[in-house]
Amino acid sequence: MGSFFRVTSFALLIVPFSLQAQPDRDLLAQDEHFVMGDVGEDPSPDLNAYEALNKALGGDSVRLCGGYPCIGWVEDHYPAGGLKHRGYYDGGKLTIYKNYHPDGGVEREFRALDAVKCVLRTYHRNGQLRSEARYVDGISVAYEDHYVDGKLRYAEERHRSEPYFIRMDLFAADGHAISTLHLVDKKRVQFEQKDYHPGGALRAEGHARYDPTRMDTQRVGTWTYYDTTGAITRREEYQDGKVASIR
Repeated sequence: MGSFFRVTSFALLIVPFSLQAQPDRDLLAQDEHFVMGDVGEDPSPDLNAYEALNKALGGDSVRLCGGYPCIGWVEDHYPAGGLKHRGYYDGGKLTIYKNYHPDGGVEREFRALDAVKCVLRTYHRNGQLRSEARYVDGISVAYEDHYVDGKLRYAEERHRSEPYFIRMDLFAADGHAISTLHLVDKKRVQFEQKDYHPGGALRAEGHARYDPTRMDTQRVGTWTYYDTTGAITRREEYQDGKVASIR
């Protein structure tokens, strides 16, 4: 299954489809949660190489067949004969395709949903979904990452026209949430955020508001903190993103 890596804040979770970190540095407490890694399951470079041919996602390479840009279905095979890649090419560019693990299982699949929307899914060697990314005009609007056993590890959803996320959820390998962020007030662009102790007990909850001048969020109102039994340990009142009082 590989090794483990520690996540101590949302800012440390780097997802390839994210363009910027939205929450401030204090949105998560500094407890260490174990998040199961995927060491040994990263795709081989030759499978990743096909992404350069995917025009919809920014690929600028052209595949040649007999000296001319490929047209129609093209297959590649492993040395032992197993299917490695099958894709449909238009002018040397991929429009739909599947890549395969050496054992024959699907490694990734890409397809267009309509003229502007498309989806890319990748899979663990055991067949479980590894990730799913949905795009509009080549920009990722939703992304999910899954553990090898299929449990959700991370999910984000981006606003379709504004530069902020409307959802950012992180989960431990046992299925318990580590931190969640959801848009609850569209007019004021205000989010509800929750942080959890290892094991799933609520540790902190409160609201944050997106500041377009900073392109970041600031805490607002009352934030409440709990111990592992659910008892309140303190409350903080925020003004202008800073603690105004503690009780």
